[in-house]
Amino acid sequence: MFSHKTHLLLSLCATYALAATFTPPARIDLPLILSPGGRPMMGVGMSTGQVQNFNFTLTTSLGYTAVASKSCTDCSDTPLYDIGLSSSAKDLSGQSSMALGGGSFSGSLMKENCKIYTANGSSWAYPNQTVVLMDGQTQGSPFEQSVSGLLGLGTLKKPTTAAGFSASFDDGLYGQYYIRNPDASNFTFGLDLKNSPVIPSNSSTLKIASGSSSLADSDAGTLHWLQPDESAYQTDQVQWRTAQDSITSGYLANNTQPDLTVELDGWTAKIGTNNVGVNDSILVNVDPYYSGLYLPEQQARLIHDAITGSQQTQMSTIAGQTNSWIVPCDTKITFTVFIGEQGFSVDQSVLVVNQGDGQCVSLIEGFTDPSVTQYILGQNFIAQLYVIFNIPQTGQAIVGFAPRSASSTKSRDIGAIVGGTVGGVAGVVAIGLLAFFCIRRRQDNTFFKRAAELEEEHKVASTVEPYTLGSHPGLDPHTPGFPASPPASAHSPLLGMHDPHGSGIAPPSYEEASETGLSSPVGYMRDSKIKHRMDTLSGSPPTSPQQTAFSASSSSHV
Repeated sequence: MFSHKTHLLLSLCATYALAATFTPPARIDLPLILSPGGRPMMGVGMSTGQVQNFNFTLTTSLGYTAVASKSCTDCSDTPLYDIGLSSSAKDLSGQSSMALGGGSFSGSLMKENCKIYTANGSSWAYPNQTVVLMDGQTQGSPFEQSVSGLLGLGTLKKPTTAAGFSASFDDGLYGQYYIRNPDASNFTFGLDLKNSPVIPSNSSTLKIASGSSSLADSDAGTLHWLQPDESAYQTDQVQWRTAQDSITSGYLANNTQPDLTVELDGWTAKIGTNNVGVNDSILVNVDPYYSGLYLPEQQARLIHDAITGSQQTQMSTIAGQTNSWIVPCDTKITFTVFIGEQGFSVDQSVLVVNQGDGQCVSLIEGFTDPSVTQYILGQNFIAQLYVIFNIPQTGQAIVGFAPRSASSTKSRDIGAIVGGTVGGVAGVVAIGLLAFFCIRRRQDNTFFKRAAELEEEHKVASTVEPYTLGSHPGLDPHTPGFPASPPASAHSPLLGMHDPHGSGIAPPSYEEASETGLSSPVGYMRDSKIKHRMDTLSGSPPTSPQQTAFSASSSSHV
């Protein structure tokens, strides 16, 4: 007699058998390089026929696509889009104006066909995009130093007029994807980034750390498009968080609340023999557009007050919005963010940077506005882990955080997923074989992950043993094979790629995201007062059942 668990697995197999006509898309690797100003950017082609090619940076804080227009009077060092050369652009009524970080930009609206250049020289098409045709900007906006456009990775799930026009899900990249692929259920991508060379300065233009190589040829990482790269992270240790969609305050002044904001579980900083931290939940925007780590002013001050010899300065990587600190160059610090049972850390090899004048600056910045209570974790934090974004056709988006895979590790500890439970193994194996037959041509292992989840749901909770992370020998090297140089003009492709006919890869017909480790949605930020603590190593450190430490050279445990 089959158990209840076995019936569930049979049902799951039947569901996947019915879905066998759908083909999940293959992962597309989108190479990222650094602009001369230090922002990650990718190659994007616009219009059908006579394609105009540009460098676009990317952000999760907005859901719009924007490009610098030929009519922009404030644009002097970047190629500009000419709507007169496009046979596919369509003017829309309305004007937009929006802020991003310390800058703002505005312009008219249009519909246009776009495509992103891939690592193998082809392209991925995303037509009929609502695009802000930027013709005016302030200092601190992204359209400078070879960056001509902005790829908004926000969801626009919640209709908004914040930018001056009515925008909804269908105005963004994901909504149009689902219109073209109505049978798809999820749109997923993974961020595999390298550290940013940007450091705080007194200028609205980004400053590069002394000794950095020529950024126009620097590899900033890879955007794993449509599917995450399961070899890049530890798949059995993904911590998922649901995007919060009802937040009305606590973010940067004049900026739209990012719709991929998630609630994480606090942080701690170890400075010498002191621990300081926040025990309560925190609201966080994870965005590669920003380079550093940005905390509410009181929290950032708490950390730097524990660093002997630190001195606050007005230097910033978000002009007018944050301050930083000069710190001794021999500062030892480990900053850890807790996400479920995992702790993700970054140490002084990333957080303390020599300015080149004998002084060192901290990459942990504090917001100048005391009403800002949220956090931004930028490229230098994202680069220490692997981040997965899953935007479903219906329902809320989720964000996954996982330790990177060691370069020598290819296998998974499946026992860590199921918690070591062995009851009903024979039945699970039999159903697993049946499932394999049903879905053997599928390109991912979603069934087996879901089977592991069902196993989790039906075992006794007390039998679960916490999984302890081992040491992390280092981050996977990035080895994309492409020549990297920014375009010299609006018609010169970003990565030395040539596509004279404007042909792109046909959009995939179906997409299904990995369900590894999907946990229950978390709640909104609790009302309890934030707790701060400063104790010595002989005291009680923050609870951290699973705490992984990353650094640029080695790993350690807090």
